[in-house]
Amino acid sequence: MTPVALSRWQGSKRWLVAGYSHTLPSPSPRGRAFDCFAGSIVVAIHWLKLGYRVVIGDTNARLIWTLRNLKTRAEDVIAVLATIAAAYQASPDQRADFYARRAHLNRLDPSDVGASALFLFILRAGFNGIYRENLAAACNTPWGDPLLQGPRAATRTCGFAKDLVQADDLRAIAALLARADIRLGDFEQTTADARRGDVLFADAPYAGEPGKKAAFTSYSKGGFSPRDRKRLAAWLRMLDARGVRFTAT
Repeated sequence: MTPVALSRWQGSKRWLVAGYSHTLPSPSPRGRAFDCFAGSIVVAIHWLKLGYRVVIGDTNARLIWTLRNLKTRAEDVIAVLATIAAAYQASPDQRADFYARRAHLNRLDPSDVGASALFLFILRAGFNGIYRENLAAACNTPWGDPLLQGPRAATRTCGFAKDLVQADDLRAIAALLARADIRLGDFEQTTADARRGDVLFADAPYAGEPGKKAAFTSYSKGGFSPRDRKRLAAWLRMLDARGVRFTAT
């Protein structure tokens, strides 16, 4: 069975695809489906499985290059990830191993196959499946499953994903991505050519409120501010005037 997502990912819309996929618009026979805040690509995979032409967009360079490398070099990514996973699982101190590999990821060019493998490793071995970056665009995802935190955690196996490679899932995703147009950029850039007959799903990061605890907005450099929310709303109104149908969270 083809997987429904690239990873667990913070804010993943698995529930939407599983129970409410009828709420997502379908493109015309010649139209395309745009997923412009790709994340775990749940909605993109759903549309690809239905046979639609899909445009995947995001500002996160590591995510986009991982998708591009899976599309064109899946076996290379899998091989490197398998080597990383084997070394990690054999390590006597998985916590230290995780942070060393995270530091290495931050030194690599996002287009590198090794960076894609490390990005997937971080998603599998990091805390609760989240991915986040600081203002310098450095990954700062913490290590480990929350159930395994504690004084003895450093010598225990991070347990939510026993198979840190999931090679068959990655191959299935790669086969679907062969039909996808994968774009790096802001939502206005990646959907600039959307036209009548196309559809769009906009699952923007949550925007925090002034004076309140920050919402989760920092899975890529710069986050997503209330001003960005207003900009997105204006952009969706413009796309609506073009005849593009959309669903937004």
